[in-house]
Amino acid sequence: MRLRRSAAVVLAAALLLTGVPACSPEPIVVIPSVTRSVGVAPLVVGTPAAPDGTNPTEGALLAHVYAAALNAAGVNAVVSPADPADGTLLDKLEAGTVDIAPGYSRVLLAAAAAKGSTAVPDAATTAQVLDALKKELPQSLAVLDAAKAEDSDSIAVTTVTAEKYQLKTIADLAKVCDKLAFGGSAEFRLAERGLSALGSDYNCVPKSYVQLPNTKNELLLALIRDDVQVADIHSSSPAIPDNALVVLTDPKHLFLPQNVVPVVLAAKVPADVQGVLNKVSGALSTDELVNLNRLAAGSNKTSLDAVARSWLVQKGLVKATN
Repeated sequence: MRLRRSAAVVLAAALLLTGVPACSPEPIVVIPSVTRSVGVAPLVVGTPAAPDGTNPTEGALLAHVYAAALNAAGVNAVVSPADPADGTLLDKLEAGTVDIAPGYSRVLLAAAAAKGSTAVPDAATTAQVLDALKKELPQSLAVLDAAKAEDSDSIAVTTVTAEKYQLKTIADLAKVCDKLAFGGSAEFRLAERGLSALGSDYNCVPKSYVQLPNTKNELLLALIRDDVQVADIHSSSPAIPDNALVVLTDPKHLFLPQNVVPVVLAAKVPADVQGVLNKVSGALSTDELVNLNRLAAGSNKTSLDAVARSWLVQKGLVKATN
């Protein structure tokens, strides 16, 4: 089986789709245009750590999208690089070295709850997670509107494997799990809701587990070549739709989705600026997060800032410039 489309072709096609459809929201540069005093330091948008198994640049891509929207609205914003010691950026927000931090709701809640020694309910719904996050964070920080974009682990197989073993759910997979090789990261092997949980929750213990990085499509290629028959591929990956992979449903809700949500330092990010960020989040669905990752994957010679601005133009959030 071949990759259905090359990333370069996808990027080229996407960059042509800069016309604003009639149903698109009005551009951020018009509604609202935000002005700040001359000489005010730029707002700093932090780069969050992407969850294990996602596109490694996803966190940086989100940071560039929010920063590009602010710049289009007339607010000077810059992106700061990721800090391996502070993946959620909560410490940097509290210290005032970062003003805006896009993040992942369950990861943020786990970090905030750890500071307050509060147990995080695994079975919490998306709304409950966001409510708990607002309560756990200090008053100096504000949780903005969460995007509809969700990111989670997912168990994927090729259509050939799905048809061969009649696979629709992870429960179906359990019946033949011992015949199949599983591919994923080193972290997934050890994660609480990873390989061991497949065994305990679904009685699915694969024939073998192959550790593969997620930097140059190694896992995807192994799955397509049938070197592994099952793979942990995140829901935000364009590999799933672009290769007609079958994501097995998870009736026991082992893999919990989390939403993209910005957290801001309230004293530095006024309501009108928050409105711009909320407008971006409102356009960011799971499909659009997939599309963003697809554009970035094809940007061999294009900066993440350029990819971010192209996406904002596609969505009608920013006017195209000559």
